[in-house]
Amino acid sequence: MQDTQTAAGSELLRDLDDYFCKKFTDFDMIGAMPSYQSVTLSMILKNKNRIEDGEYAANEMRKISFQPEAAKVLAELKERYVDNTFTFSFRPGTLRERLAALFGRSASGRFIEKLIRSYGELPAPLWEKLGIAQKDWKAVLRGFYIPEKVLVYKLTLLLGLSQGDHAALMRVCGASADLADARDVVMRYLVDYRVYNRDMIAAAFKEYRLRPIV
Repeated sequence: MQDTQTAAGSELLRDLDDYFCKKFTDFDMIGAMPSYQSVTLSMILKNKNRIEDGEYAANEMRKISFQPEAAKVLAELKERYVDNTFTFSFRPGTLRERLAALFGRSASGRFIEKLIRSYGELPAPLWEKLGIAQKDWKAVLRGFYIPEKVLVYKLTLLLGLSQGDHAALMRVCGASADLADARDVVMRYLVDYRVYNRDMIAAAFKEYRLRPIV
């Protein structure tokens, strides 16, 4: 059983590495790695239409996946990456959002409560699992506070949201992914492939030297 789990974990990390190489867009950081090599546009386009595909390829050629020694570049990036992303768990709603909440018309609060129930959880006691104060969670459910991205991610991982539900939650909270942020790339991988096993989540975050979310 232990061998099976170890194999599954290794396969997950290999798959995540491949995904990360194709998605990560902090080109300044990628270009600063010792093993980085310049890649020409002609190497990327090959037999493609150079006019139609040129703009797309110009960005793609800067990604780790097109590096001759991609594994080395990725290993160096992992070693040097520092997770300095910080946001609060929530923000106060705008005046318009707070007025809507006051009259029971909060888009975010209603959506979050309905979403939680659809995954078989009770909204009210979820504050403890999310690691925020009960009074603040009540304000989130009422729509006076709007979740920031880190709280959206916590909800996604705790509930095991589908790709569509995660995207909808991001939209209603005004959040968006930044693929130049390693945490956002790892989170997108977990959501895209619905990897919600706690041990696998922990392994993915540890591999990229990210602060745990759950």
